[in-house]
Amino acid sequence: MLKSISLNILTLGSIVSLLIFGACASYKKNFFSKTYHNTTARYNSYFIANEDIAEVETAIATDHKNNYNKILGVFYDIDSSTINGVRTQLDDAIVKASLSIQRHENSNWVYPSYFLVGKARYYGGDFENAITTFKYIIKHSEDKDIRHQASVSLMRTFIDYNEQNNAVAVADYIRKENLNKINMRDFLLTKAYLFQLREDYDNMVRNLSQAVEVEPKKKNKARYYFTLGQVYQHLGFDSEAYNNYKKCLKSNPEYELSFYAKLNLAQVTLLDQKVDLKKIRNYFKKLLRDDKNRDFVDRIYFEMANFEIKHNNPDLAVTYLKSSIQESVNNPRQKGYAYLKLGELYYEHYKDYELAQAYYDSTVSVLPQDEEGFEKIKERSDILTDFVDQLNTIQLQDSLLALSEMNTSDLQAFLDNVIAEQDRIEKEKEKEARRIARQTASTGSGTRVNSAFSNAFGINDENATEGDTWYFYNAAAVSTGRSQFLSKWGNRILEDNWRRSQKPAIGNFTQPEVITPIDTATVIDEVAQEAPNSEDRTSALMANIPLTEDAKAESLKKIEDAYFKLGGIYNFQLEEKENAVQTFETLLSRFPGSEYEPEVLYLLYLIYKPSDGIKAESYKEQLTETYPKSIYAKLAINPNYKEESNETALRLQRLYKIAYDYYLQEDFNQAKLLVSRGLQQYPDNEFSDQLKILGILIDGKIEGQYKYQYELQQFIENNPESSLLDYANSLLAASRDFKTKELQRKGAQYITYFDQPHFFIFVYPNLGSFSEIIPALIENFINEKYGNQNLKTGNLTLNEGFSIVLINKFDTKDQAMKFYDDFNKSDIQLPVDETIPFENFVITEDNFQIFFQTKKTEDYLKFFEQYYKP
Repeated sequence: MLKSISLNILTLGSIVSLLIFGACASYKKNFFSKTYHNTTARYNSYFIANEDIAEVETAIATDHKNNYNKILGVFYDIDSSTINGVRTQLDDAIVKASLSIQRHENSNWVYPSYFLVGKARYYGGDFENAITTFKYIIKHSEDKDIRHQASVSLMRTFIDYNEQNNAVAVADYIRKENLNKINMRDFLLTKAYLFQLREDYDNMVRNLSQAVEVEPKKKNKARYYFTLGQVYQHLGFDSEAYNNYKKCLKSNPEYELSFYAKLNLAQVTLLDQKVDLKKIRNYFKKLLRDDKNRDFVDRIYFEMANFEIKHNNPDLAVTYLKSSIQESVNNPRQKGYAYLKLGELYYEHYKDYELAQAYYDSTVSVLPQDEEGFEKIKERSDILTDFVDQLNTIQLQDSLLALSEMNTSDLQAFLDNVIAEQDRIEKEKEKEARRIARQTASTGSGTRVNSAFSNAFGINDENATEGDTWYFYNAAAVSTGRSQFLSKWGNRILEDNWRRSQKPAIGNFTQPEVITPIDTATVIDEVAQEAPNSEDRTSALMANIPLTEDAKAESLKKIEDAYFKLGGIYNFQLEEKENAVQTFETLLSRFPGSEYEPEVLYLLYLIYKPSDGIKAESYKEQLTETYPKSIYAKLAINPNYKEESNETALRLQRLYKIAYDYYLQEDFNQAKLLVSRGLQQYPDNEFSDQLKILGILIDGKIEGQYKYQYELQQFIENNPESSLLDYANSLLAASRDFKTKELQRKGAQYITYFDQPHFFIFVYPNLGSFSEIIPALIENFINEKYGNQNLKTGNLTLNEGFSIVLINKFDTKDQAMKFYDDFNKSDIQLPVDETIPFENFVITEDNFQIFFQTKKTEDYLKFFEQYYKP
């Protein structure tokens, strides 16, 4: 019994031992398998992929160029050229991270590897697959830290993919989670990034301020503090900006960031008295003297200018901005900022639009086009260029017109003097060039100068050779100095005011009749730039001076157009109402009855209306009395005219559509009825002209070509300002051309209806002075024989070879034939020759239209012989 029990106990113990041993062996196997996969994944494929991503992020940071004139971004911008340079690392990171996922699927590094795949896709611009990857991690990973890390990256990807609503949704999810320190920092930075893109600087500051507190790296802290300082400075909180710039400097930033922090610190220092102003100015000068800042001199001058603008010293600011431009050699963006600031000063403060245009033009040519707001800068530059073009047109044409009033001998003498002066200047240039060339080529020991003399003339050791020779005998120093001078000033003539690249403007456009010798010389110099010698230049100059009445009229037209455009620029673009009034009133006084007068009167009425009601009413009265049918008069009377007119136009458009459908169906009578009704109800609407043209088309179908052409001609004469004028002219021309070709093809089909007025026609060749002699002889005959019948003569060109004298009109065929017989029996002494063909006949009004279209005299003479001389 005991043995049996012992055996059973032994057996049970063996079974338990075997079970324990088996479990331990299984545990040991799984333990070592897990350890193997974790170690292999982490220190092989994952490690390499992580190093690849680190290289990409380093390249992005290294290639990024900070633009300190703008608020620094929370994150570095990802440039496509940088990504193209690290494409190999991105592809390799995806391959290596995928190996960790595929070969070590039971390790702890599967989802971190997925995260690296997502980052590689994000940096490569493959946002859709990056989003898919991050979402997969969030859904399947049990590690909350990697889920949070993927969530923050998903939020940033949505932001850069322009899906900010999704980014906000992700942020709401993350906000409810318990994040570790690093993920919290990244979350705060990503939110600050989103708010910066939205220009919500309050929330940007709130998040970035929290992020900087949990940022472990001093380098990053310095950048964030600097960005916070920029935001506070932008918002006008100089005290907070000052504190953050100070914190930036205490974080031991890189030298460039440290320099700009010091520079901005001077801008936000609170100043209470003149002593403080002097202190800051000395601080800037100290920065200029520091050799370490040699690459930043242009930026220092720029900030000095901003400081002076802030303290209402624009003249000094202009000086510093010009220095910034001169010192800016390899930084086109900074040079562009300086040009832009000068343009803004001359535009907004000095109101000198000509100089503003020059600086804006330089800004556009220098500033990189990826600059934020470049299109607006370009737009203002274009406006100012147009402004200067109009002003120059007025000045140039007025000057040329003034020259045209000089007598021939005085004008010739004046031009000769101008050309002689040009030749003298060219010779001076050549002489100066030869002198500089000789000086550059020469060498010599020269005389020694003491240090006081050197310092007095700015000659330092950098320009001296071993022998400490005099500067101007040192070829290398002179060559260097010349290069610096040319880069700064250009090639200047040795003359007074040589620093001035812009000469004084030519004349005063408000007094165009006054022209000074300098102004005229400037104009002539512009005109004669390309003439090779004095004779050619004299001819070129004379050709550009408006000496004939047509040329003078053309010049005056250019001035008239320029005044109108200039007034519009003053009024609408520059919002200089006083200058707009002066320009418009000058236009009205110089060009009474101008085509622009209705619009100008209306604009003057609008300008004066808020400030001078009496003046406004006077312009309104002048407009409505002189141009009562113009749209401007209607707008002056009824400011809602356009709105009401638009409603009426919609009604007319609906009626037009119905009438046009009838026209297409050839139901011309119904179409005509609708058109007549519309024109009767709304005769003056802008859309009425469309109805009128449709009515003419309908009449042409009902009553024929002559009625069609007559109504088109009436429309053209009665509606000179219609937008359909060109269309009506084209219809009329096409109809006449078609009729002429049809008549020429079929031959003239003259009408045998003679109970209507007649004309007498005399046809003669276009030779010599016939166009003067023959009409005069015929008029003498009429005065002698028919002086009491009030006959009128007209001289018309029939074709290239012949003209006609037309006498009208005779009420009956018999009266016309009597005149015909009397004329042919008279002893009028026409220059008749057997070789010169002359013809004369009488013709009805209807047949004259046919004759004048076919222009075939022989065809009508056959008809004349048949029906008038049987």
